[in-house]
Amino acid sequence: MQSRSVVFRSDELTLEGELIVPDAARAVTLLCHGIPAGGPPNPEDEGYAGFARALAARGFAAMWFNFRGCRGAPGEFSMSGWCTDVGGALDALARVKELDGLARALVGSSAGGMAAIDVAADRYDVAMVATLAAPSSLAALGDDEQAVVQRLRNIGIIHDPAYPLDPKAWWSDLVDRAALKAVDRIAPRPLLLVHGDADDVVSYDHAERLFAKAGEPKELVRIPKGAHQLRKDPRAVDALADWLDRRLARPGIGQSGQITPRA
Repeated sequence: MQSRSVVFRSDELTLEGELIVPDAARAVTLLCHGIPAGGPPNPEDEGYAGFARALAARGFAAMWFNFRGCRGAPGEFSMSGWCTDVGGALDALARVKELDGLARALVGSSAGGMAAIDVAADRYDVAMVATLAAPSSLAALGDDEQAVVQRLRNIGIIHDPAYPLDPKAWWSDLVDRAALKAVDRIAPRPLLLVHGDADDVVSYDHAERLFAKAGEPKELVRIPKGAHQLRKDPRAVDALADWLDRRLARPGIGQSGQITPRA
């Protein structure tokens, strides 16, 4: 297993991440994190580097990166900006010659899942999409754009006191990038939705709405008593790896259904 740093451009920004490539990689995953929880980091949490290593141990190359505005990355949060970042990361993966010919899967958590769906809807170099605790829309944050901006400023992904210059346009962009508006364009590529039924940040009904709107093939995995940060839940990681294994073993074979793993 090898790891290397990845640097790429997104708009005028330089973003950084890490790519972990196992021996004889079977597919490539691009991991898209969600809006940070805020507060001091947990020193025992390996973050997305740990998530990437877990997938690489199962034979999947995995790249993770920090979106604009997050964890020291330059820029300010906007939904269209995050979608541009996903596109830039995909382009960076495309330049890694040793990964040529391997299927690429977008794996997005929470708001990163929303960005993954939006980008994959129009990028057919993405072979499949999986989300963990993805919202059908971020409008659930509230309908007061100034209050939402302040909340994100408190979290630390908006830094410039003058940003956004036009809060209404910024809010419109957030609403327009709703996963519910794009999820039906993922088909006929496979879609996996994983969601905890005890998620108190993005409730389980978001997954049900996305599943109902999506085309075939699609799967919805319900994690009993699962919380929001599903990358930390072994059942969710197992469900993702199992789905990748099945999709690679039987490409083009459709399957649809809802699954609840055993507790």
